[in-house]
Amino acid sequence: MLAPDTARRFLPSVDRLESAMHAARRAFDQGDTDGALGQLGVALKLKPEYDAAWILKGHVLQKAGELEAALDSFMQSLKCNGDSKEGWMGLASVLHGLGRLKEEAEAYDRLLAFDPRSLEAWIDKGAVLHELEDYPAAILCYEEVLALRPEFATAWNNKGAALLRLGREAEAARCFEEALRLDPDCVDAMANRTYLCEKQGYHGEAILWADRALRIREAPGLWYAKGRAHLGLLESTLAIRSFDRALALDSTLKEAKAELRRAKAMRGKSDFYRGAYECFGTHLAGDPGCEECEIRPRCREVTP
Repeated sequence: MLAPDTARRFLPSVDRLESAMHAARRAFDQGDTDGALGQLGVALKLKPEYDAAWILKGHVLQKAGELEAALDSFMQSLKCNGDSKEGWMGLASVLHGLGRLKEEAEAYDRLLAFDPRSLEAWIDKGAVLHELEDYPAAILCYEEVLALRPEFATAWNNKGAALLRLGREAEAARCFEEALRLDPDCVDAMANRTYLCEKQGYHGEAILWADRALRIREAPGLWYAKGRAHLGLLESTLAIRSFDRALALDSTLKEAKAELRRAKAMRGKSDFYRGAYECFGTHLAGDPGCEECEIRPRCREVTP
């Protein structure tokens, strides 16, 4: 028969262990970091190789901003169970927070080695490869996702964003269109359509997409892109309003500060308002409404 201390270590009460884990999860959900860590200490004393407890401890520490300690917890969980999807995803998330992007990509590879159908791992690996500017490899990740789930709008959008970085604009546009067909409220695809239209000089269409996206979610980058499109149409007052809003959301946006100065200088020379942006070359001459369009006289000036 085992001595009492040894029995407590190797034969934990299932009820006590589960009670500590439930209490830890409740404390975590309520934002009580100390309470969660205290209960997890109890659980890990009862069962030191309990991977679920190490994983939860990693999440608690990550939320508290203690990334190095969180990294250690996820590593401990993987020593207990090397085939834990949640353990590898948690480890990858902390590595991202620490800026260790190459190691993050390697963590997804370890996960995909035993779970090659993990959409979450493929998507996140594509995202980190995009951040590392390895756009061809990122595209391959998104294609893996689409082979498994062709209706995944986010994967279409992300693939389009990588193609856009490679200068493959026509292919990128088709990806954004597919993302929006599958999810008409995909704000990231709307934002990317904005950037693509602005890059191609379709300023009016860029404003149309920016306005649609901004009705769903505000973002300084979108206001900045909208402001640049207004500048392209010589609408300096509307450009100033857009850059002001971008800087209200992110005062560190240097590009918006520079463009704001340019818009203010332009306002002293010219300032147009061209009305609602319904077309700007997206319809052919003769289409219904083209002849009556209020901005038709200016259309050729601003549409490549």
